[in-house]
Amino acid sequence: MWQLGTFPGSRVSLPEPVALERPRIPTATSAPVLTVQPTTVPTATPVIVPLPVAWIAPDAGDRARDANLVPPGYAVRLAIPSIKVDTPVKQGGIVYDADGSPVWQTLPFVAVHYGDLTALVGARGNAVIAGHVVTLSEGNVFRFLYQLDFGDQIQVWDQADREHDFHVIDVKLVAPDDTSVMQPTPDPTLTLITCGGTFDPVKREFSDRLIVVAKPD
Repeated sequence: MWQLGTFPGSRVSLPEPVALERPRIPTATSAPVLTVQPTTVPTATPVIVPLPVAWIAPDAGDRARDANLVPPGYAVRLAIPSIKVDTPVKQGGIVYDADGSPVWQTLPFVAVHYGDLTALVGARGNAVIAGHVVTLSEGNVFRFLYQLDFGDQIQVWDQADREHDFHVIDVKLVAPDDTSVMQPTPDPTLTLITCGGTFDPVKREFSDRLIVVAKPD
């Protein structure tokens, strides 16, 4: 989906999505583009089905590094000590909005990990977790994400209660149509997304997307 240059939140003509019961997609395939909702909008945003990309097989050095990592899993909890965030994480997928269009699922008052559509936490690839910044009825789990700095710690626990430790390597604002941050990566990556920039009270949307990129400790 990132290849077509659209973040969810932009109205586009969309093909039918793949099966909604969270098909198992290899973590090396293309990550779909996603973002959290602007204030007081419905709890889902438009998406398109991701396209496959070439997979680069890990070499001996990659395999040696992987052997020292915690096995990957689905995120169930996320903590960021520097900004006092400690939130449950639920799995999200593709659902339909009131108009029958395929949309990214978001959930109130928790962060959402798209584990079957991006990558598992700790796996080779780009694991994406999204959360609201400021909403009237959906919570603000990533309200202070903009305060993160390089080196800040992010802890994620998976369904087997394994802890995955990351440190921040980049914090930036990107335009809503800049989907390069969603591309799959050859090494384990954690990407957090929320809305950022200025808020337009007429359109009820933010001007940018706040992106936090982290790598395993």
